[in-house]
Amino acid sequence: MSKEWVSALDTVRVLQSGTWWESQFRYARTACLETEDNGAALTFEFTGTGVALGLGQHAVSAYGRPALGKLIVTVDDGSSRVLYPGNEAREVVLVRGLTQGKHRVRVEHRQNRGEMGCRISGFRVLAEHSGELAFVLNGEENGFFVDARAVIRQGGQVMRNALVRNWLSGACRLTGLPAGKGYSLELIAYGWEPQRIEEIAIHKKKETHLPPVYLHRNLETRPQGVRFPVLGHPAIRRPGEFFRVRLGAYDHTIGQVKLSRRVGPATISRTVAFEEDPSASFYYDREGTVKLPQDIPPGLYDLSIRVSGSRGDFTRQSPRSVYIVQNYPKDPVFMTFGHLDTQGQYQAEYERQLAEVANLIAPDMVLISNAVNPAYISGSHLVLEMPYAITFGNHQFYGHEKWYGDQVGIIDYGPDLCILNFGHPWHVDLSQANALLSSRAKARIKVINAFEHNAPVETFLDKHRVKLIHDAHGPGEKVMTIGATPTTRVGKSNSSSFRVVRFKDGHVTSATYRGDRVEPPPLSVTYDPGNDGIHDRVTATVTNILEDIFPKCRVTFVLPAGVYAIDGGRLETMVTSDDERYTVLTVRVDAPAKGTVRATAWKKE
Repeated sequence: MSKEWVSALDTVRVLQSGTWWESQFRYARTACLETEDNGAALTFEFTGTGVALGLGQHAVSAYGRPALGKLIVTVDDGSSRVLYPGNEAREVVLVRGLTQGKHRVRVEHRQNRGEMGCRISGFRVLAEHSGELAFVLNGEENGFFVDARAVIRQGGQVMRNALVRNWLSGACRLTGLPAGKGYSLELIAYGWEPQRIEEIAIHKKKETHLPPVYLHRNLETRPQGVRFPVLGHPAIRRPGEFFRVRLGAYDHTIGQVKLSRRVGPATISRTVAFEEDPSASFYYDREGTVKLPQDIPPGLYDLSIRVSGSRGDFTRQSPRSVYIVQNYPKDPVFMTFGHLDTQGQYQAEYERQLAEVANLIAPDMVLISNAVNPAYISGSHLVLEMPYAITFGNHQFYGHEKWYGDQVGIIDYGPDLCILNFGHPWHVDLSQANALLSSRAKARIKVINAFEHNAPVETFLDKHRVKLIHDAHGPGEKVMTIGATPTTRVGKSNSSSFRVVRFKDGHVTSATYRGDRVEPPPLSVTYDPGNDGIHDRVTATVTNILEDIFPKCRVTFVLPAGVYAIDGGRLETMVTSDDERYTVLTVRVDAPAKGTVRATAWKKE
């Protein structure tokens, strides 16, 4: 391993001249020092034979200013070299092969053809027998691809786990790796398929270059040829009910229509009846009605439609677009969060944690406001077991509609509950939103998932008797009542918070709050000995570090096929997988405040 890492913020080890300030672009993983001062410099003294420089993350393509200056690097007052942060990886070897002893490196920022700026995270003192690994990383939807997590192992041991990639150039580098063979590299970016590269050799005092790496998108993150229902605009129905489907099929034959979902190694699916409506077709598009079978288990399903014709056979898909419930909620529960600044992998990992917390809390729906990068967000929520509505606001990556469709839409959750998704500021034309809510005048509970909360009170909130508006941007009290209905406003308090919003008798009764990013998550579950479909007796332990009680938490077991009993919880569903190899159980438990609860599933003889 590298000998030593010293943060640029260490004012004892790293001496500053000129104007520098602490910078952490949009809640990035680590802070760094930033400057736009021509001639500002950092000086670092170290003992060893080599040193590498850590560069801070660039601002992302959608907003912010990247580091476009240049760096003049001098070691021991010798000859200098020039680095261009806009082109370099986030780790750069400054010098190797020095005599063992004390040395000094000076890094000076200079103007580069009128462009300024650099961000420096720190210095890595290199062990004499270490080397580097370098590669270029790009992928599908490259304009949305910011960074990735690189995990490099040797003999099963993790040697480095770091965020890599300069999005301007795709350059990646990991410095300070011990020389040796048998390395493997895993690259993880939520929303893209992970990639693993084996049998890498690291050479002493040298850089190993890999061929360029290209990550493909995970096909479950975006509809393919289906207009509705789609991700973010799901159909929510009970067994035996109907929903409409529109797809691109031109003059081809529409074949098998299927709903399927995966729970670990288990696949649960049903073939569904589709009746086309010829009057609704136009050019490439065809439309019809799906009837759900009575035996379809509750859960969030992918929709797939086989189409065949002169151009061959292919499948139209709409992942995570149909949610089956046993009953529509009388007193709905929502989990809400927003403004998480999910512009890259680090915040996407936090959003994945929130999705896993949501799976345990088991709200009826998740409301996400003022989101940023849809490519990572759609990957974060691939684990989510219930539908969500999402808006994109003042830090958005433009083009998010290809993932989540129109900024204005409505989700029907049975006849008594509807959720208007409204992603614009409220000064725009409200005719579409008015029409959507007016057509659901009889709905007992109307909810808005918004970018901001300042909707017209009398002419909109009161007119439509809106019970809840969730937002993640703007001033004012974060939980307050508005107008005569009244409407409860629930907002976020910082870029880590989430809330659980509960209704009773048609009104919001609580909006509990968690304000800090906590590692590990504040609500979590572990399985002993494992939850991989191998063991026929498994204990789930739910740990809650929060001060709130969470009743009816949902725990999912994946077990070998059979009939099971539950100790310590209430059995909700027991479903056999398509191949009859697994049984999937959902169990409800009550998580006490600042405590644990256990439930054991065991196979009956």
